[in-house]
Amino acid sequence: MRVLHCPTETGGHAWGLSRAERALGIQSDVMVRRSSWLQFPSDVDLRLGDGLLPAKLFRLGKFLLRAVHDYDVFHFNWGMSLVDHRAWRLHYWDLPFLRRMGKRIIVSFQGCDARMKTLSRQRFSTSACAECDVTWCTPRMDAIRRTRIRKVFAYADQVFALNPDLMHFLPGAEFLPYASVNPAEWKADEPQARQPTAARPFLVLHMPTNRSIKGTKYVEEACARLRAEGWPVELRVVENVPHPQVKDLIAQADLVVDQLLIGWYGAFSVEAMALGKPVLCYLRDEDLKRFVPFRDRIPIVRTTKETLADDLRALLRTPTRCLELGAAGRRFVEDCHDPLKIARQTITAYQRTCAA
Repeated sequence: MRVLHCPTETGGHAWGLSRAERALGIQSDVMVRRSSWLQFPSDVDLRLGDGLLPAKLFRLGKFLLRAVHDYDVFHFNWGMSLVDHRAWRLHYWDLPFLRRMGKRIIVSFQGCDARMKTLSRQRFSTSACAECDVTWCTPRMDAIRRTRIRKVFAYADQVFALNPDLMHFLPGAEFLPYASVNPAEWKADEPQARQPTAARPFLVLHMPTNRSIKGTKYVEEACARLRAEGWPVELRVVENVPHPQVKDLIAQADLVVDQLLIGWYGAFSVEAMALGKPVLCYLRDEDLKRFVPFRDRIPIVRTTKETLADDLRALLRTPTRCLELGAAGRRFVEDCHDPLKIARQTITAYQRTCAA
C-alpha cells in the first residue's frame, strides 16, 4: 500500500502521521504545494509559490500524473486536494479523475476549512466565529464550504475531522486525534514545584496564530488582573515563530494557555503536555460528550474567557497541582496522541477502503 499525504503542511499533522505509517510498514510520503514560514518538514515541495503561472501548473500536472502511478491512497489534509483553488472555484477538480483511476481518497478537515461561521455563531454560546476578524470569512464563504463538503462526501472513501466541533458540519466523518507530536521526540527535564516570586514570576505562554480566534485579549486581561492583585505573573505572547523554535519556548514556560473560544485544544496543547506543562483551554461540553471517546481522560484545566483569571490564580496558589497536571498531561499524550496509535486507525481505514 502506497499513501500520499498532501497538499499542505498544516499543523505538522500529515508529517507525524506519515512517519508513523512508515514505522508500521506502509510506504507513506508527504507532499506540499509550497512550504510555509512555519517550516514543517515534507518529502516533496512543489514550490508553487515560486515562478510564473504556466510553470507552476506544469509542475503540478507533472506531479499529479506521477502520483497517480506511484500511490494507491491519496490522503488530503486541510480539506484540500491537489487541483483545488477556492478563489478560482476549482473545487476538487482532481477527485473524479482519481476515482476513475481506482485511487482511494481520504480527506482530513482541520479547522476553518469546514467550520461554518454563521452556524457556529447560532449554535454555540462561545465560539471563535463570533469574534473572528478574518474579513473574507462571510456567509458567502460558508456557502462555498457547503459546496466543497458535498463534493468531498460524493467522492471520498473516508472523511476525518481533527476538531470535534467540525463533526457538526461533517455528518459521517470520523474523529481523529492530532498525530503531530511524537512523544519520543518531545521530552523535558523533570519539573520542580516552585513558588512564583517578583524576581522570577510565573511565566504563562500563549501562542496564537490568530488573536481573535484564539481569544488572546482575554488571556491578556486575565494576566493583567492577576498582576494588579499583586501576583508575580509574566505573560509571553509568541507569534510568527517557525515551528522548530516552539519546543524551547514551551520548555521555558511554567504553564500554557491555549484556545479560549474554539472549544477544543490545539496541537500546541499536545506539545506542551508532552513537555510536562500544565495547560488551560476552553473545552466545549457538548462536543466532548458527542464526539470524543477519551473525554474523561483529558488532563487540561477547563477554563473559559470569564473564569481564566480565577483558574490561573488557583494554580499559582498550588504549585504541586501544576506538577500533577504536567505529569498527567505527559501520560495523556503517550496514551491518546502517540502517532503510532493514530496511524493504526488511518491504516485500518486505508485497508477497509482498498478492500471495498
